[in-house]
Amino acid sequence: MILQLFDAPSSTYTYIVLDEASRDAALIDPVLGHASRDLAELARHGLRLRWILDTHVHADHETGANALKTATGATSAVGAACLSVGHDRALRDGDDLPLGIGAIHVMATPGHTPGSVSYRWGNNIFTGDALLIEGCGRTDFQDGSSDELYDSITGKLFALPDATIVWPGHDYRFRGSTTIGHEKRCNPRLAGKDRAAFRELMANLKLAPPKQIEQAVPANRHGGALQSGEAVPSMVMARDMAQEFDAAQDALVDLRDDDHVRADTLPHAQRADYQDVKRLIALARSHRRVFLICHTGRRSLIAADALIKTGIDNVWSVTGGMLALRDGGPAACEAHSHD
Repeated sequence: MILQLFDAPSSTYTYIVLDEASRDAALIDPVLGHASRDLAELARHGLRLRWILDTHVHADHETGANALKTATGATSAVGAACLSVGHDRALRDGDDLPLGIGAIHVMATPGHTPGSVSYRWGNNIFTGDALLIEGCGRTDFQDGSSDELYDSITGKLFALPDATIVWPGHDYRFRGSTTIGHEKRCNPRLAGKDRAAFRELMANLKLAPPKQIEQAVPANRHGGALQSGEAVPSMVMARDMAQEFDAAQDALVDLRDDDHVRADTLPHAQRADYQDVKRLIALARSHRRVFLICHTGRRSLIAADALIKTGIDNVWSVTGGMLALRDGGPAACEAHSHD
């Protein structure tokens, strides 16, 4: 069974996919602001949410992944090439996600973005922005590639049986679904076109950029806000800490457990419990900026979210935590030290 839900401002479809025998469910491409609606649908049908799946890092809306994860404890996931530090699992081509007695099959379909994936469930394929109804996703931002998209659609999606039902990430004319066979015959961007013709067409679309791209892309790489409708904490990628952190003016707060700290000491860091909001507020008020870091990035997001609720706006969550920072070397935070 598939439930199709709609967000009018972004014309985004959200899907609830369920295994009727077990009542286990997956939710595909949730939109921040609709968590209450989505949770109500799950409750109405007596479902247990197991998976929260994004088809890619969206540029036109913020994902509701973290809001739904906070409410349900379900596992969030997105394509590995999306480089998201806010999802629990990075998906690769060929992965299978257990759902009841079956599984959702992951197909890498890059081109709209490098990390775009489609999800196959029985005779259904959820294509995100890769393949739309008589259209396809654009390729002019977020490192899109018309060549990769052409290969993804013609080489992978069009290789599925013609009767496969296509559930797109968007539709702007209130159509709900299509089939692989129809798109092979009738999609004006692809039918009868070779790679060169498709490349030329995509290069000349001349579309305006998505209105929310500057807000949505960084938020979605972090899984979205923790609660529907709330602000997303400011974020800094671990690899950028060397350029951002100044030990003379900023506070670096280590939220990790004792065992993690003993195994890998972080220069210039002060220790704090991620739930000690009073101490974190005091540090924020006495420094230019406060950078919060933990082991994976999850605790720092929770702490930053709590501080934002109190009106603190100079707090930054280090995405990916120490696991990501190690890739740039533990000394990355020493670069701007003036001690």
